[in-house]
Amino acid sequence: GTLVSGAVLLVMSGARAPALQGVRGAFAAGAVSGFMNSSAGVGGPAVSLYAVNAGWTTREFVPNAQFYGVLVNAFSIAAKGVPRLTGPAWLLVAAGITAGAVVGRALADRVPEQRARRTVLLLALADGLTALGKGLWGL
Repeated sequence: GTLVSGAVLLVMSGARAPALQGVRGAFAAGAVSGFMNSSAGVGGPAVSLYAVNAGWTTREFVPNAQFYGVLVNAFSIAAKGVPRLTGPAWLLVAAGITAGAVVGRALADRVPEQRARRTVLLLALADGLTALGKGLWGL
């Protein structure tokens, strides 16, 4: 949580790391994301920070993040098995995914690039602070 929050704040302040661009940067972000996903369940912020650091547009980020999310979740299901949810819980999951896709599609052309970037960073910061809070609460 501290790592994610600190990295988000650095990126929000305008700091960029040239070493975290290109293939090596993608590999590093993927490795950090995988480690953070398996240890704290917050793998998305590392990929988001990589994309912002690399200067990706929303149109570049969204399909790549979706593909990455599918891969991460496929590996999680392969390692841990399918979650044991009730029928209504699965319906709620499906409704949430559908609603997110519909709303995202409707807003895609209406939200300015800068606002989308800020939203991604704020969500990553919220993830980092939540992980930090959960860790501290567990002490």
